[in-house]
Amino acid sequence: MGNITGFSIQNVRFVLVTVLLFVVAGILVYLNYPSREDPSITIRQVQITTVAPGMSPYKVEQLITKPIEKKLREIAEVDTITSDSKTGVSLIKAEVYDEIKQFESIWQDVRDKMDEVVAELPANVGKPIVNDEVGLTAIASIALWADGFSLAELKQFAEDIRDEIYTVDGTKKVELYGIQDEQIFIEFPQDLIQKGLQVPSIVDALVAQNVVMSGGELNVDGRLITLQPSGNFESLDDIRNLQVSIPETEDVIRLTDIATVRRAYVDPPSRPVLYNGIPALVLSVSINEGINSIHYGEQLRQKTQQLQNGLPWGVVIDYATYQPDLVKKSVNGAVNNLYQTLIIVLVVVMIFMGLRTGLIVGAFVPVTMLMSIVIMRWMDVELQRMSIAAMIIALGMLVDNGIVIAESINVKLRNGIKGIDAAIDTGKQLTIPLLTSTLTTILFFMPIAFAAGAAGEFTMSLAQVISIVLLSSWFLSLYLTPMVSSKFMKVTVQPNKPSTLTMYYTRFIEKVLRFKAVFFIGLIIVFVGSLSLMSKLDKEFFPLGERNQFLVYIDLPAGSSVYQTKQVTERLTHWFSDIETNPEVSSTVSYISGGGPRFFLSLSPPDPDEHKAFTLINTYKPEQVDQVLQRTKDYVLTAFPEARIEAKKMWMGGTETGLFELRLIDKNMERLMATSDRVVATLSELPDMAIVKQDWENPSVKLDLKIDQAQARQLGISTEQVASTLNGYFSGEKVSEFRDGDEIIPIVIRSEKGSYHQLSELLDVQIFSSTHATWVPLIELVDMEGDWQASRIKRRDQQRTLTVMAKHETKPAGYVLEQLQPMLEELEQQNITYELGGEVEGQAEANQKLFANFPYAFGLICLLLVWQFNSLRKTAIILLTIPLVTIGASVGLYVMNAPFGFMVILGFFSLAGIIINNGIVLIDQIKIEEAKLPPYQALITACQSRLRPILITTLTTVLGLLPLILSFDALFYGMASAIAFGLAVGSLLTLFFVPALYAVFYRIKVS
Repeated sequence: MGNITGFSIQNVRFVLVTVLLFVVAGILVYLNYPSREDPSITIRQVQITTVAPGMSPYKVEQLITKPIEKKLREIAEVDTITSDSKTGVSLIKAEVYDEIKQFESIWQDVRDKMDEVVAELPANVGKPIVNDEVGLTAIASIALWADGFSLAELKQFAEDIRDEIYTVDGTKKVELYGIQDEQIFIEFPQDLIQKGLQVPSIVDALVAQNVVMSGGELNVDGRLITLQPSGNFESLDDIRNLQVSIPETEDVIRLTDIATVRRAYVDPPSRPVLYNGIPALVLSVSINEGINSIHYGEQLRQKTQQLQNGLPWGVVIDYATYQPDLVKKSVNGAVNNLYQTLIIVLVVVMIFMGLRTGLIVGAFVPVTMLMSIVIMRWMDVELQRMSIAAMIIALGMLVDNGIVIAESINVKLRNGIKGIDAAIDTGKQLTIPLLTSTLTTILFFMPIAFAAGAAGEFTMSLAQVISIVLLSSWFLSLYLTPMVSSKFMKVTVQPNKPSTLTMYYTRFIEKVLRFKAVFFIGLIIVFVGSLSLMSKLDKEFFPLGERNQFLVYIDLPAGSSVYQTKQVTERLTHWFSDIETNPEVSSTVSYISGGGPRFFLSLSPPDPDEHKAFTLINTYKPEQVDQVLQRTKDYVLTAFPEARIEAKKMWMGGTETGLFELRLIDKNMERLMATSDRVVATLSELPDMAIVKQDWENPSVKLDLKIDQAQARQLGISTEQVASTLNGYFSGEKVSEFRDGDEIIPIVIRSEKGSYHQLSELLDVQIFSSTHATWVPLIELVDMEGDWQASRIKRRDQQRTLTVMAKHETKPAGYVLEQLQPMLEELEQQNITYELGGEVEGQAEANQKLFANFPYAFGLICLLLVWQFNSLRKTAIILLTIPLVTIGASVGLYVMNAPFGFMVILGFFSLAGIIINNGIVLIDQIKIEEAKLPPYQALITACQSRLRPILITTLTTVLGLLPLILSFDALFYGMASAIAFGLAVGSLLTLFFVPALYAVFYRIKVS
């Protein structure tokens, strides 16, 4: 490997051409690099929805959810199964193991299992619907609203816009939200249904006339002529003019004379959408992998502007969410930090190494970065917040190799060795030590690169980029720096005189070597103190986001209608739209009875529920969010007593920041609810709690109509007839279809009251008996029993599981856990099964997966060090420098008021990799000096010669982190603070700790 330097010096032109290629290719790749705001997280989930109209939650659980769960459990790759059984709907989510990368075959297995389970489900239950695109993220949500146009007309515009968006290169899927399908309502007055005409005969007449079928064919002189009887409804008037026979007479009457026939939207509305409080439609646009989202966004804006110009006046296209702007801002901010770091590193190098040597090392830095960008693109590493931050961290580290090489050549030149010889000799001497130090640093990032799960995927690019940059740095420090140094580095030949700093350092190190015991005892005391300080730090998994958006969740009591939910949402969005009250709000978009598109990867939209709504609030600037958020919390406390409204900031990572969850597991629903009530009460008593709730919600009213089967048979009335009559009266029953062009519109009969009724109307309902040709009051056939039932039954891994959720205003989830500990001990004594979820579980799982590969990485590091030094003692000395980083890092986190989270843990991995580099080059120098000098003198001389490179490399790394610290980046502030302080203190201690420990291990006497 030492021949890399020799080859480069002998082939200068080839080196210059390859370096030029790196530069040009790097620039071209960077200009069109796929970018996104945050790293990709794979959503390993599939959802299965099964509809069973009117079925109670208990029956849904027993007859639908459980059979489907059993089928899913037969798929070996499925890890966790969660289900939600509520009135008329079973929603099941299955997640596969984190280690699995390919899902197509698994999702096909799920579909096959759902085909099999259909035979086990009740006859009136729909086929399970499989959705394997749960993780699809919208790059833009386009709101379409109008003044003077109906939603039906907007639907036509939206479908045309969707077709046009598909012509933009890179578009993957465009989904429509807020569509309100139309129906033809035939509404009968109450007295007609119960006392007058026979509704079944009216329906029979309607169905019989509204048919589209062939009348056969005639063969006339060898030609086939198709016969097409007319009669199907071609207009609303055709339905109105339907001839209806009057019982016991020969007279007929038009349908419009006895019923209201009208064309309207589905009632109740189906998942309506509001944009700034106005009914609207939303188009959710997703793009293919590997697409530059900023460039795609520019094309999308051009397309929508063209479409806007072609729409009628009053129809408006707006962006409810637009990711490219956020991506551009995030990437530009990170790139600016990168430029600042690059300038800082170059200035530091030139100040401490001189202009000529500084320029040589400085030229090496951008070439390394551009070469790394080419390799990153080849390895499909996206340009996003994490990868750019990794480049910033790596900048301070990559320059180390160039500094060590340039400094070594400089020293040799001062000692009279010729330029080419000095360069080649340096390459041969430092190739292996620098490779070892580079690989050990990379190996410390190996657990990050191979950590499974969302947290591992979120941070994986950190390890990838640092590995790529450091290996590129090692190669170019041997390939480019010696060649350039041999040509351009000019120094005066003179004996190497120790600087003032070196003289002070020598005196201090000599004292440390004389009083090693005192030094070690003091170091141990400081180390223990740092661990104690660490325990006082706030803990968090991932920080809150810094977007110009926040979320509002509206939750009415279970059983509330979509009309009530819509009314509450309208009131709230109109308040947000008040410019005087909320001048910071730019727009709002609300999804009623549904969660809308996943516009942010870490955000899982709420599941559909009539009593829930979800609103996204956009502000003009990110710094305005906290002010509007607090104003919102204060307002909803008094303005909406009928609803629970939660306003919260967005978060980073896969788990909501600060969310504490306690999963209670029990077969007995009553005991489960009672236990949850106790836990909720305990948490509610804690001061400053923002959220305390449980996910089974409040019980809902159930009215059982128990049919007297003997009486019904005697009267000639079936259970199906009872259900059909009730459904037609209260909800409406589809009896036929109306065809309008290529659109099929259901024809529905119902009472004139539509979806608004009184409970007392049940007493007036009558059912027609065709056997006796008479109307029978419902009250004679059924016994009515009112009761309470669970609004929903949730399960996890085939067990009934109720989850209590809590969130403190300011404290992390760990604080809530500490406060609840006495209650948890009480539950254990009562043999009540529980599990921790939320941020606590997410952090524990992430840490477990992060450290799962650490033993392998540490083992490889040990092997690498033993291979280089062929010594267990030298390896032990280097590894024992790792705990030194804790001292500075803990102080840095405490002083900078930074919480201890997952990113800080990654910072400690970085520190460990960086700090042992100092130990490696220092011990390698001791080994070189021992060949020429007595042990003690070799120890002192080695320390003197490595003082300057270690201090310069430490300074470049620490100062290179300043942009991340000064920008107060939520994700990297704590990590950068820990690395900067940890490395500054750790490197200084290493300069004394390594020689002192070396003297002890090798019994070197102080002379």
